[in-house]
Amino acid sequence: MFIEDDEILLLDDSEAFPAVESILNLRTNWKVLIVDDEPAIHQATQLALKDFTFEGKGLQILSAYSGKNAKQLLFENLDIAFILLDVVMETNDAGLQIVQYIRDELQNRLVRIILRTGQPGDAPEESVIVRYDINDYKLKVELTRQKLLTTVISALRSYRDLKIIEQQNHQIKQTQMHLIQQEKMSIIGKLAAGITHEINNPICFIEGNLQPAWDYIRDLFSLLDLYEKELSNPSPAIQARVKNIDLEYIRMDLPNLIASMQEGVKRISEISMSMRIFSRADSDYPITFNLHDGIDSTILILKYRLKADENRPEIQVVKNYGELPLVECYAGQLNQVFMNILANAIDAIEESNRGKSYQQIESSPNCITISTAVDATAKFAIIRIQDNGKGMSDEVKTRIFDDLFTTKAVGKGTGLGLAIAKSIIEEKHGGIIEVNSQLGEGTEFVIQLPL
Repeated sequence: MFIEDDEILLLDDSEAFPAVESILNLRTNWKVLIVDDEPAIHQATQLALKDFTFEGKGLQILSAYSGKNAKQLLFENLDIAFILLDVVMETNDAGLQIVQYIRDELQNRLVRIILRTGQPGDAPEESVIVRYDINDYKLKVELTRQKLLTTVISALRSYRDLKIIEQQNHQIKQTQMHLIQQEKMSIIGKLAAGITHEINNPICFIEGNLQPAWDYIRDLFSLLDLYEKELSNPSPAIQARVKNIDLEYIRMDLPNLIASMQEGVKRISEISMSMRIFSRADSDYPITFNLHDGIDSTILILKYRLKADENRPEIQVVKNYGELPLVECYAGQLNQVFMNILANAIDAIEESNRGKSYQQIESSPNCITISTAVDATAKFAIIRIQDNGKGMSDEVKTRIFDDLFTTKAVGKGTGLGLAIAKSIIEEKHGGIIEVNSQLGEGTEFVIQLPL
């Protein structure tokens, strides 16, 4: 039953619509759910709302004839704008149970709920409004077509405003998290730059003095040789001292010792250089940068995670570098992108190693492959970072760049790394970042940067 302009409109039950009906099957339409066990109510409501539009969008009407059917539709359609909900259906409080399901189980505070009842005695208005989180209460016998349209417009306005507030809150939260993450990276960058500066001074002293020290040692060895030649019969005390200090071993090992120190200094210098490249402060404008230097510095910083341990062999890094020109970019931010992707690749590989023996992993080595090239149009630099880890499902793949989305355990990840990476590549540099992955077959991130 439905009242149109104060006249009761009855439709024949034989013309009842199916359990789920869509008037306008467009994604941009407002979704509406009618829940009522009387087919005539569905038909009359759809007739009254035919060709209705609000802010340029029509209605996609879903129909449910029972509480169970309604719950299923609500679970499958979380973007329903409002519900016209009967109270008495298979039970006297079926509609009220749906209200509790929406607010408590689905935690949906956005959808507008309008109760329509033909038996107000079973659900008194004051009691229902006080006890249940609904947005309006209507008697079927008083709901004319004009009043229905007014109710619908009011519900849609309310839903629209709540969606705007939700989006604004999300954007504020997203901005806050990004600012926090950027501030962390800025602090880390400044700290790394300071440490690098402090390391460089003593390393330069050591590096500058190693060669003179080696020259002095060779002079001393030469003098010892001359003494042995001139004093062919040393005293027993000298002979005993030579034996005690094992002079021949010193002669043999001291060059190796100096060479090892030189290699250590070289290694520290490389780490220092990598830290300086990785943490370089960006100016307000892009600078020309060698992408390979950025990738190499990131790999060197992550080397401690790539090394072999008691559980697995070393994770191999294969670099297939093509000829890339210098790229105008924000170098520090790109290095942050490389760090996030490579760290995630290592995490994925370690996850895939769980339950495997050292020998099993060794027979199918862990590997990260990095390839670079210029695309066929010579307009983009392409960076591919591929791992042979566990891969990801289609569901995870569609959400991988979402803010605060993470598959890691609590405390292991913020869910911001790849969201920030996408922002840096696409918004800051006008590039593209994509992910290719299949469960059990590893993951590949593809970055395109304009030249």
